[in-house]
Amino acid sequence: MKKRFCALVLSLLFFCACISPLPTRAAPSVIFTAINDTFLRNLTPSAMPTIIGGLPYVPYTTFTAAPNPGLMGKYDSVNNQLVLYNINHILTFDMANAITRDEQGNVYPANAVRCNGTYYVPARVVCDAFGFRYSYLSSTLLGPVIRINTDDSGISDEDLVSKGFSVMRSIYDQYQATYNQGTDPDPDTPTPPTPVDPDTPTDPGEPEIPDTSGEPDTPETPNAKVVYLAIQGDMNEYTAEILDILDSNNYTAAFFVTPRSQGQNSDYLLRAAASGHVIGNNLYGDGSTFQSTEELLRQAQDTQDVIQAVTKTHSRALMVPGGSQNLSQEERDALIQAGYRLWDPSGDTRLWGSASAIYSSCVSLLENTSGNVVLSLMSNPSSVQALSSLVSYFRQNNCEIRPISETITPINQIREMR
Repeated sequence: MKKRFCALVLSLLFFCACISPLPTRAAPSVIFTAINDTFLRNLTPSAMPTIIGGLPYVPYTTFTAAPNPGLMGKYDSVNNQLVLYNINHILTFDMANAITRDEQGNVYPANAVRCNGTYYVPARVVCDAFGFRYSYLSSTLLGPVIRINTDDSGISDEDLVSKGFSVMRSIYDQYQATYNQGTDPDPDTPTPPTPVDPDTPTDPGEPEIPDTSGEPDTPETPNAKVVYLAIQGDMNEYTAEILDILDSNNYTAAFFVTPRSQGQNSDYLLRAAASGHVIGNNLYGDGSTFQSTEELLRQAQDTQDVIQAVTKTHSRALMVPGGSQNLSQEERDALIQAGYRLWDPSGDTRLWGSASAIYSSCVSLLENTSGNVVLSLMSNPSSVQALSSLVSYFRQNNCEIRPISETITPINQIREMR
């Protein structure tokens, strides 16, 4: 009898074990993100907001998704910098020098880090830099919420959580299901750290080292031909194509612009500045059109005002159509005394010619000019095509593309060493 009873108990236990669900892995705690009144639904382990050093961090793409917040972003692998920008502001995360600053030189207390194969940025720092309202809502049932408001409209934080609870529940359940599918995560994919309340003091421990293993090293180019790229004239739709070519090859150029590079063209000017390119001053007439030295300085100041208004930066680099030799000594002295540094193209690159003519002229200058070379192009279809071909030439002929800066002696036809 006793044996039959034990057998019955064992059978019942086996039956219960069979019908009970298998235990699942406990997913990490969830941090939600809301833009204005909308929760972001694409919550995955590799895109989860996290806490680093007591500060909430989000993938930088949180801010670059259209239409809100609608920032633009670019990573510069050569200088190890992540730049976020819009028409009004530029925020640079300089990871190489461990500093974050805006277009006016204001320094912020936290930098970007590389995590889960992308770059994470401190949410509050970005909001402060671009004038967004930031909230961290920790008292919710399902997990804390990072809320980013791009304007003052919308519901309160309390209403967002209460009215959006069903949406949060759906996101939470979907995330739990996604996390529990399959086996353990790939060991090469970092698991999001357990969230910590930002108000709770934490031991930061060792600083996190950004993962740069996937970033190309900058090759050394001994005995290289040094080339400075100058893009002259008004910015337009072709400027975007030139920027794409430059950025994809990690080249830095100088854009010498006119006052017409504002208004509907301001986005191109801002993108060029945010991508690390130099913004210079291009006088919009040759020496014969200037009625006086005062007129010359007024033109230069008009362009400087546009550069300052759009990019919040100041540039001393200046280029004269046809070269500074077209100016009188008095005019050159006046510009230099006003703080400008005069740059000239190394020769005629057939700016208004066909793509093949521009390419041939540039190659001729490179092969027949001793010393460093300033190649001038424009934002037009022919220059776009020529630049695409010149990229291959640069690589095959050991050319080193360097940025124009205020710390180097300008190259000009009058040998003006200022």
